[in-house]
Amino acid sequence: MDAQEYSPRYVQINELYIDTVVIDDTEFITLWCFTVLDDEYKFVYLGCDFGQFNQILIAAGEKGREMALHMAELLDKPYDSPTLIPVKEKFGEYLELTGHDIIVYEPLAVEDDLEALEENEEEDLPLEQLFGGKSNKTRQRYLIYQLDRLYPSKVFEPEKQVSEDLTECFEDDSLELAQLYYDYLNAVENGYSECEARQVAGLERELFFRMARKASDLWK
Repeated sequence: MDAQEYSPRYVQINELYIDTVVIDDTEFITLWCFTVLDDEYKFVYLGCDFGQFNQILIAAGEKGREMALHMAELLDKPYDSPTLIPVKEKFGEYLELTGHDIIVYEPLAVEDDLEALEENEEEDLPLEQLFGGKSNKTRQRYLIYQLDRLYPSKVFEPEKQVSEDLTECFEDDSLELAQLYYDYLNAVENGYSECEARQVAGLERELFFRMARKASDLWK
């Protein structure tokens, strides 16, 4: 039987606070960071390649330039693999990325790999010791994502079109729905398919999508 084709599920985040950068002997980097998921700050492992990390550094502004200079100096000499760069410890604060739409997805077979590791806990080190993190009491124990792309957020600052049509109790909800529709349009503009863009904005269900589109019509 052929293996089922893997379709990544995209998630959009808008805040990223990088605590540690991990460099090994591959073309990928692992970021230990905090972000907001489901209205809560959570610790996640975020994978990216060097080109994507360079985009993050550029988007982070002056702090990103400091980090880029430090990494250039580090990579110019022989270094251990893996090498950890404790950003918060070295620079006194997290490398912060806000003002961007950051699209991530869960890598293939992450959950299966973790389950296999748990079965051999007595023989192998726990994952939190390997990566220095804490277990997460969710569907999967560890939140591991891969960066797909990032682009500047477009600030949605609408004005009321017909204020009498909006009751006060639903005004905030309608504005939030309108912003989700705007996120959908922004994702489409940045190359995502219709289906992927609705995933990014959290509007997979047709009912929510229609509500968000109608809410956007109430604001201009």
